Amino acid sequence: MNTRRARGLRGFSLLEALVAMAIASIAFAVLYRTVGQSSLNATTVESRAEAALVARSVLASATFAEDLGQHPEGQSGPWQWSVQVQPEQVAVHAPGARQAPPPLQAARVELTIARDGRTVLAWTSWKPYRAAP
Repeated sequence: MNTRRARGLRGFSLLEALVAMAIASIAFAVLYRTVGQSSLNATTVESRAEAALVARSVLASATFAEDLGQHPEGQSGPWQWSVQVQPEQVAVHAPGARQAPPPLQAARVELTIARDGRTVLAWTSWKPYRAAP
């Protein structure tokens, strides 16, 4: 009877150890990939937030569409930006009015923000004209 107890207390077999190591390696690989993807996502979000600040700064630098047309592109640190201004009529809806007011002349502003030659953010906005185009 002592020989049977001794056999049961020997420890893990080689097959059990290999299976445990395979499961652990798969778990570590999944964990490594998850951490890597999370850090990439954090970098992407940070980059977009910085690009949005640059875009807001460029748009705030000009009150009227003519002002944006004077500097169609530029650079701020590692960020490059380009602006395209196109005249457009904007329909005005006045609730309760008997007839619709005439459309307004505005400029459609397309702003592209890039870093290292790669576009990070593209915004579309509208600016009024100082004088009709």
